[in-house]
Amino acid sequence: METNRITSARILTAYTLELQFGDGFVGSIDLKPALWGTVFEPLQNESYFAQFRLEDDTIRWPNDADFCPDVLRYWCEAGGVRTQAETDAHFAGQPAATW
Repeated sequence: METNRITSARILTAYTLELQFGDGFVGSIDLKPALWGTVFEPLQNESYFAQFRLEDDTIRWPNDADFCPDVLRYWCEAGGVRTQAETDAHFAGQPAATW
């Protein structure tokens, strides 16, 4: 069983999801700060955001936008969306640079 496989997801509030992972861990994450750029911009519409589905062990939207389940797990455990630098550093196994 893959630990970071998302097995269920539900909306708690506008852009906050509760996610359950393959090992039973349950976390919540407000994805609003991550909804930028061409692919994620349509998700800023609440009704569009609500159209996610579980597919390929993660959450995916009608425009095929998705988040890596490993990143979602990290953000849930970290208490929220992190910067690209923090996320990259986490997966590289190194502390993030502080400015």
